[in-house]
Amino acid sequence: MNKLILGLIAGLGLAPAAHAADAPRFLPRHDAAITYRSTGSDPQLPPTVIVRYFAAGDRVRIDGGPIGYLLLDRVMERVELVMPQPRLVIELPPGGGLTDSFILGDIFSFHRAGADRVLGRACTLYDVSTKGGKGRVCLTDDGLLLRGEGRGRDGHAASVEAVAVSMATQPAGLFSPPDNYRIMGVPQ
Repeated sequence: MNKLILGLIAGLGLAPAAHAADAPRFLPRHDAAITYRSTGSDPQLPPTVIVRYFAAGDRVRIDGGPIGYLLLDRVMERVELVMPQPRLVIELPPGGGLTDSFILGDIFSFHRAGADRVLGRACTLYDVSTKGGKGRVCLTDDGLLLRGEGRGRDGHAASVEAVAVSMATQPAGLFSPPDNYRIMGVPQ
């Protein structure tokens, strides 16, 4: 799946540049589940992605990939790929690749670009620049990404737009790998 769009839908985190007082909030303060329609030039991009936020644990779950789902634990700075078919969890190494986008956030700059509405919810448009590419996001004041589009260094363009938003409490069990799965680390 396109790394840039994964970073957008996961919430890029608070990068050093985003610590300014006028910085937009990139992660919700509350539990939420957002279903996105995705489009792009990357053939691995799934047509639908579901992103769940668990505010109490500062965790994110992304469903939509062909082989499993991603779990992001921002407190422990860990990204895990959970694959149900082989009952396997792959811990991605810190300090590179996908981990940087999700855990550290890699926003270098953001600029307010207007306002819009998605699913009847008001959101602010921001042009963002990351080490992986450039894009535009539409964020609510409470940190929900309702629309994102961009182009990565690899040249692939991708976009997501929320088609359903639920503010329901998310079950904590969705944000940890099953106990009976084998855990593997990826060599660094």
